[in-house]
Amino acid sequence: MRWSSKRLVARRDEAVRQLSLLGDFIPGSVNETWSKCGKPTCHCAGEGDPGHGPRLLWVRYEKGKTVSRTVPKRVAERVRSGVGAGQRFLEQVREISEINAVLAERGLVVPGIAGREGTGSGGSGQKRGSRG
Repeated sequence: MRWSSKRLVARRDEAVRQLSLLGDFIPGSVNETWSKCGKPTCHCAGEGDPGHGPRLLWVRYEKGKTVSRTVPKRVAERVRSGVGAGQRFLEQVREISEINAVLAERGLVVPGIAGREGTGSGGSGQKRGSRG
């Protein structure tokens, strides 16, 4: 579907507005895990027993490495909510970037300044692709 530039700008501005409504966001993901302790007399050693758990695990990347932390039950809902907000944040930023790319191709956006459109001529008086 090819949206008009006016509609794209309106959608981008709405996506930027929604960023402020996300609240506290946390990067990464949250997973429930179950584990077996290895003791032969424990219930978890039985066939078909899922093991000990569920344990909530928060996983994220930090400085190129995977970091995992167990989430205490008392803050589990807050962490889940923050991770969900973090995922929505990334989706919104991706959408804003894609819209800005389309608008830039059309010569209608000043890079880095949301809500400011050019005249449609690219603003520089130069043909696209010219360097001088």
